[in-house]
Amino acid sequence: MENPSQIDPRERAIVLALKAERERQGISAAQLAREIKISRNTIPNLERNEARPTLWVLLKICDGLKINLKELM
Repeated sequence: MENPSQIDPRERAIVLALKAERERQGISAAQLAREIKISRNTIPNLERNEARPTLWVLLKICDGLKINLKELM
């Protein structure tokens, strides 16, 4: 696990925007993880600042939320 102070603030902002959208849509982290076929711990770890997102995971989350990653940037 990486030290949270080493996580790029831009990455953090994207993760927080995805979390806000997930919550706005009323989808739990576990439900979203199940739908996009990633580990159930991935989304909570990202949201708790305990992991860094990969581009692949960000794209999968965006697909699951039916939003465009470009819109978040």
